[in-house]
Amino acid sequence: MKPNFHSIKYPSLGTQLLGLGGGIVLLLALAFTWFNTQTQREELQDVFTKQARALAFNLAVSSSSHLLERDFSVIENLLLKTDGFEDLHSGTVLDPTGHILAQVIRDQESRRLKAHYNSQTMMLGTSPSISFKKSQNGKVKYLLVSEPVDSGGVIGMVALEFDLSSLQASQTELIQRNILLAIALIVPATFASWLFIRKVILELNSLTDFAQLMVNDEGISHKVSPSSRELAMLHTTLNWASGALARKNRALEEARVKADKSNDLKSQFVANMSHEIRTPLNGILGLTEITLGTTTLGDKPRRNLELIQLSADHLLRVVNDILDFSKIDANKLDIDPIPFALRANVQAMIKTVSSAYSKPNVKLVLEIAPEVPDHLHGDCARILQVLNNLLSNALKFTQQGVVTLNITLEESRGPSQPSDTARVHFSVRDSGMGISDAARSEIFKAFSQAEPGTARKYGGTGLGLTISQRLLELMNSGIDLWSEEGVGSEFSFTLALPVAHAPSPVNNDVAHNNMESVQLKDLPTPGMGQACDTLRILVAEDNMVNQAFISHVLTQLGISYRFADDGLAAVKAVEEETFDLVFMDMHMPNMGGLEACRTILTQPKHHKLPIVGLTADAIADTREACMAAGMKEYISKPFKRSDIENVLTRLNFKISPIPMQNFDHDRELLKTTMEMIVAEIPNLLEEIELRLQQAQWLDAKRALHTLKGHCKLIGEMDFASFLQGLENQLANSQSPAEQELSHLRVNIKALQHRLRMLSQ
Repeated sequence: MKPNFHSIKYPSLGTQLLGLGGGIVLLLALAFTWFNTQTQREELQDVFTKQARALAFNLAVSSSSHLLERDFSVIENLLLKTDGFEDLHSGTVLDPTGHILAQVIRDQESRRLKAHYNSQTMMLGTSPSISFKKSQNGKVKYLLVSEPVDSGGVIGMVALEFDLSSLQASQTELIQRNILLAIALIVPATFASWLFIRKVILELNSLTDFAQLMVNDEGISHKVSPSSRELAMLHTTLNWASGALARKNRALEEARVKADKSNDLKSQFVANMSHEIRTPLNGILGLTEITLGTTTLGDKPRRNLELIQLSADHLLRVVNDILDFSKIDANKLDIDPIPFALRANVQAMIKTVSSAYSKPNVKLVLEIAPEVPDHLHGDCARILQVLNNLLSNALKFTQQGVVTLNITLEESRGPSQPSDTARVHFSVRDSGMGISDAARSEIFKAFSQAEPGTARKYGGTGLGLTISQRLLELMNSGIDLWSEEGVGSEFSFTLALPVAHAPSPVNNDVAHNNMESVQLKDLPTPGMGQACDTLRILVAEDNMVNQAFISHVLTQLGISYRFADDGLAAVKAVEEETFDLVFMDMHMPNMGGLEACRTILTQPKHHKLPIVGLTADAIADTREACMAAGMKEYISKPFKRSDIENVLTRLNFKISPIPMQNFDHDRELLKTTMEMIVAEIPNLLEEIELRLQQAQWLDAKRALHTLKGHCKLIGEMDFASFLQGLENQLANSQSPAEQELSHLRVNIKALQHRLRMLSQ
């Protein structure tokens, strides 16, 4: 694999060398700049201060005699003559008590000194001093120099106030010059270092590029002349390795092409075999299930059909194991987490395993700790598949005793686990023959079993534990094994599963697309039993056996249906008639199921039509393909009646199964009976309304009783309960309310429409 240089976090060698050299130069330049600036600033300030003190001293000497004579005008002239000192802001002569005798201040507009008369006092002391005055913003702005006027004693004071702006400007200019000087030193030094380092780095980068070409079999020799002995040795070594690597790459590429071709052929073969095996299995299992549901079947034929069903189930498990192993081999085995109810699913799986592997001397026990959450989020099907494999193995290898599935809740490990995640521990323990130490490392290998001859005696492909281990690895877990020969074995694993919210009750009111049907959900009839809505389904399926099975199932569920033999016929049927749901086979002639689904859903009037895929594929990403085409659900072949019922429930369709035992599982008898009921319903409704108007309660009750019997016969139990309530009112000579009569008329019309559709 090509290295990702963007993920390398280390700095480059050139950056490190350049950073080191530049850092040293920068440090030296900064030190020089700081030292030179500090020295020059102090010199400037010292010169300025000396000049200020000299001026103050000269004024003190010059004004001593005039101060004795009290000639303040002369002193004022002396102060005005200092106008040439542009930094002088003000000059003041004071008596020893601090009273101002003469004062000049520089005018801000004319920038000249002018006399200023002020009666205030200034306390300066009687000794020479230097101090700084700050402006309102806290910045030092003035230098105050005071000098005593001495004439046998201190007779006054001279105070000069200098503006420091020019001094500070000079200091700022000095700093700028020093910074420019430092930059002038840094840039050439850094550039010289960069030129030297760049030469070395370019050669190293050239070698790196050549190494990448070697990996891609694009580089045979490197012809750049190195500049040093070390780099020359590296060049020679890489040129030698390039030839050897090119030869190996060619051999590996040939092997890869052969392996990819073989793997593609194998995947295609497995996909085709999956479809060709699962499609007839769907018909075998489906029709066997329907036939076993008849009550008139003799004991011997029933036993034969049960053996056929058992053999087909075993064949399906073998096919599923091989397909799952092929997915593992092709790295296409994925986890699909969804919310699920733990207890209900595990109990259903236990019932299935028990019926398939039950033995008279072996007891299967399920123990689920009460603190284990029931609603979890995970791949329920894969978890049940692992438990099914472990339980079936335990039951196969246990001749007497107990097989126990124990589900408990572990304490969370560490603060990294989210608070809404439960660590659920699953363990399957048996009292069977146990596993030897030598066999423990073998049982998790593909097509391997604990002892020679196990497959002949107990059956199985030897893939169950391999698939289970891989599934658990995808769920960040693994199988732990404890076993002792002659005592038993225990297989266990722990899953961290997010806790899901309990699902809200399913709303069975469905907005059907069939506009001919009566919409009962809009009626304000709380507490009144209703006739089931008419459900019309299109089934696109080209296999005649599967058509026969699906027609039996839909008839039992009380659903009206129509078949389409291919995708084009399905598209045409949707345009001709309105359907509530479409079952779409994936592989059909003329137009496949995915293309037909997309074609139907592109029509604006059909974009909300729910389509459910029927597929026998197991290798391809079937679910993703169905969802991408716009399907709401999909069912894998072979499927059972319960699979269709579960899909209808998830899509919020309300169904009312027909008790076929009332018709000896004879669909022709069912059709004839429905036609008779449809013909009789208008007469019954007319009879009921007439007798109610005449207050002939018993005659009306008799007609209601007949209608109720028809409803129970075809499975309309909710509406039959409503009719029973009306019977009870009539038995007490009570007339039904107008709302109840309206409800009766609407539901009788809906019932008549449904039976008419089912009898077609």
